[in-house]
Amino acid sequence: MEVTLRGSSPGATTAGIMLLTRARQLGYQLAVHVVGDPDQVVPIPGPAVCYAPVLASCGVGRESGSGATVVVPGPPGAPLMVTVHPHGVSGWFFVDRSGRGHHPATQAFVRLSRDERPQARELGRELRNAMQSLGLSTDPAVLDVLFGADVPPLTRLAVALRAGRALSGGRGEPITRFITGHAELDPLSPEPDPSDLRAVIEPEALDGLLAGVSTSIRDTVERCIGLARDLANDDDGRDLQLAYRLAEIASHLVQLPPHSILPPLGAAEDSVATGLRSGLSAEGMGDANRQLMQVFQFLGGRYVPEASHSFPVCNDPAPKEHIERWQWFCGQVRRGRKDADALWPQIVDPPS
Repeated sequence: MEVTLRGSSPGATTAGIMLLTRARQLGYQLAVHVVGDPDQVVPIPGPAVCYAPVLASCGVGRESGSGATVVVPGPPGAPLMVTVHPHGVSGWFFVDRSGRGHHPATQAFVRLSRDERPQARELGRELRNAMQSLGLSTDPAVLDVLFGADVPPLTRLAVALRAGRALSGGRGEPITRFITGHAELDPLSPEPDPSDLRAVIEPEALDGLLAGVSTSIRDTVERCIGLARDLANDDDGRDLQLAYRLAEIASHLVQLPPHSILPPLGAAEDSVATGLRSGLSAEGMGDANRQLMQVFQFLGGRYVPEASHSFPVCNDPAPKEHIERWQWFCGQVRRGRKDADALWPQIVDPPS
């Protein structure tokens, strides 16, 4: 039997891989061709980490990944693209691999420890000690996850804790043991106005937050807030983004009952959190689309310039932007899998 597919490179290639794999499993002799030029493949460069079962089953990103975690290498120093959404079709953000941080709040955290002002370095030291006592990694890459992942704040916190512990091998204390369940404030907005940044460190805005934290850490929290207020008056609020993001997470955390648990992680969130370590060290000239094409050719698939008859599969054009292109690629791979499922009955039992 022979079948020819026509469509976008990742969609048709994925469909071809699925058809060839299924035919081998069932003992069929099947030749699969894709109309297209392999030299004109749309590049999907790394570095990137995502949870994509279909893509992983096609052998892409498996050198450093495991299970359904896809890890594609990229140039040294290039920021790592990450999403904790399933299948990689949305929610992408960047994680810095140079130690400076990509999110503005992470960059502010790094600046504190390098600041010439003693108060700034003291605040940085207090924050590091507090985070480490809570089991939260102070690695800038983990902080990029804490502040940048496209999930609710408490889930971001749970993902960052999981990622940090996977990097260091530590466990830390259950973070909810430090809350009282008596907070009297509304959770802060994820999209603050400029005026909200300064308001978050004002005394009248903090009473509700402080009521929700345990007495064992209240003195530390108050000292950090006081230092942040003094620094904001000195540098015109340069690093208030960090204060706001920490307060935003805390404003959600103190709503929980004491000794409760953070939201349990889904498969994608846990997979990417534990795969972050591999992504941070994955260096090389990776291209997810070319890997996909190579797997197709390894299984015996061929690219042909034209065909008199072909089955159409997903064929959306590739966007130009980096993140949008990755989302397009992952979406095309999923659709290619579905197209292969729909085509299989027509191939093995065509209508008369």
